[in-house]
Amino acid sequence: MYSRSAPMRTGGRGIWGKTRSEKKKQDAQWLDPTFAAQLERRHRELQKLIDQECQNGNQYMIRMKQKHEMEVKRKETIHKEYMKHLDEISHKRKPLKKAEPIPSFILRWNEEHQKILWERFVQYCNIGVSRFELVEVMSGSRFFSFMRHCGFVNEVKSSKIIANIRVKAREARRRHKMPPLPAEVIEKSRAYHGPGALTPANIDILFTKVQRKNKYPRKVIDFDGFCELVERVSIQVFQETPPVCRAKAIEVIKEVKVILTGTKSKANRFHDDKSTYTGVWRNGGPRPLSTVVTLCNMMDRSPADVRGVNLYYSQHKLNPFPIRRVQR
Repeated sequence: MYSRSAPMRTGGRGIWGKTRSEKKKQDAQWLDPTFAAQLERRHRELQKLIDQECQNGNQYMIRMKQKHEMEVKRKETIHKEYMKHLDEISHKRKPLKKAEPIPSFILRWNEEHQKILWERFVQYCNIGVSRFELVEVMSGSRFFSFMRHCGFVNEVKSSKIIANIRVKAREARRRHKMPPLPAEVIEKSRAYHGPGALTPANIDILFTKVQRKNKYPRKVIDFDGFCELVERVSIQVFQETPPVCRAKAIEVIKEVKVILTGTKSKANRFHDDKSTYTGVWRNGGPRPLSTVVTLCNMMDRSPADVRGVNLYYSQHKLNPFPIRRVQR
């Protein structure tokens, strides 16, 4: 049973409760710099009084001061132990490995070598592309054709029987004065006439290794990957130290030219002889701008309002479709 004089904690009021306005006033006091300065001054005055009482021999004040110092030390030790615990937890977790920067293979070549490589890279990237566009990524097929033209690829390590068949087929084509095959053209005009150390499969494997480092979703390489691939291929072909291989590869790449071996269409009488044309094509074909009456000329294309009525009729309040009364 509570006595009538003792206040009860009901709602948010009572002795322990505070209204919102009182809380706002208290928050405003802490934001005021003068209030904080007053509290600091008052705290210093109390410390001086406690020190004076301890010097005068007040046993109660001495005991309270000792308790306060012990409490401060206890809180400091708890804080230190907690910080140690946090450090141990953080050390147990594996730290995230920083992504190592990808080494630029462009910088391994001299400035003159870079210019030569860039010219060949752009030439082979833009084979079959419009002259108004510039492609700066190379596909696997383009790189393989570049290696063929350089002479670094031994396309087919065939048997003696297949080699003899090919020799006889070439001789027969020469006798009948037939045009050479694309492979024969490439063999004649390749820059490096030494033994090719790589097969098409080797080129494809090297290309996929370098392509995985790139950011492109398609199977292509940029100029940095192109420089890396040329270096790797030169090391496998010449089998010497990288600087010597780079120098030898550049000497070969200087002489490389883009070889386009496309097919030519045969003569067709119905296409080449214009006297065989019939219909509209006999008179020169259809014209985009002709005087023939079409729907475009027949329809009324003058401006109209929202409802589709001609503006002339709507402005002058005329009926575009007058009712015709038939006299009987």
